[in-house]
Amino acid sequence: MKIAFVGLLFSFSAFAIEPEQANRWYEQAQYRKILTEIDQQPDLKNNPDLTAIYVQAMFNLRQREEANTLLNQLIVEYPRHSELLYLAGINKIVLASDGNIFNARQRTSDGLQLLIRAVTEDPENYPAQHALISFYQSAPPAAGGSKTLAAEQATLLASVNPLQGALAEVQLLILEARLSEAVALIDKHLKKMPNQPDLLATKASILARQDAHIVAQQLYSKTAEFSIKPTQRYNALYQVGRLAVLTNDNVLEGITALSEYIGYYKDSDQSRLNWAKLRLVQLFMLAGSEGRAELLFADIVNTTSADEDFMNLKDQVKLQLTPPL
Repeated sequence: MKIAFVGLLFSFSAFAIEPEQANRWYEQAQYRKILTEIDQQPDLKNNPDLTAIYVQAMFNLRQREEANTLLNQLIVEYPRHSELLYLAGINKIVLASDGNIFNARQRTSDGLQLLIRAVTEDPENYPAQHALISFYQSAPPAAGGSKTLAAEQATLLASVNPLQGALAEVQLLILEARLSEAVALIDKHLKKMPNQPDLLATKASILARQDAHIVAQQLYSKTAEFSIKPTQRYNALYQVGRLAVLTNDNVLEGITALSEYIGYYKDSDQSRLNWAKLRLVQLFMLAGSEGRAELLFADIVNTTSADEDFMNLKDQVKLQLTPPL
């Protein structure tokens, strides 16, 4: 009876992971956990929705070539699964831009066709729609780019979802560096939807690029307040803290934002986690909390990174925290 009971537990655990659970791990940047858990239960890879999350975790762990091999197999097994087609498409395009020049053209062409298939199978796959529109707008004509097709696809998207169509139109203006027009269009839609987080975040991003940091910080704070998607909320909180450092304004709000961000992504694979800690150290210093700054800095003082900007700033902060002899 005991053996049978243990067997029952094992059988139950083998099917315990659902896409919803894996998605929560993904939102908290638990990418290695996703790979480990699913690798230990190979049958779970028969679920294409779960496998799509697995693939996205691979992307974030810089396993794009391995993901490409897996996706080549998956889109044969699930030729009408829009999310897998989308992931395969954008991955090929990313690999084409970063990789070997000799296979770049073929990968770009294949990636474009996969994006087209993804939106054909599911017009409400909005990430795929936006990726296709951005590709048409940005790629050279020889690679399949076409501003006309970009505009047409944005119009089609607006017929499916007016908000997503508006966001696509804004993105087209951004890609053409027509930032003032993009802000004006966002403001037009914000009059109807003043708390729409995608519009708020996009406007904040533009204003931050234009060094209007204080207004951008306010918009990011509002984005965090009204976001439904955790990823969007915590990205906005990170920006609130980052801009508080740059402006030396709303420092206490920045401390609260980054503290929440760090708590959410604690012990995760979030690539910005150490940046958030370093920015929080700076905010503690601005607030006169030297003890808290030193305590947190001790957590990252031995951190190494290929990000030269991070390492340079870490060295500067270390000098600021070290009392003169």
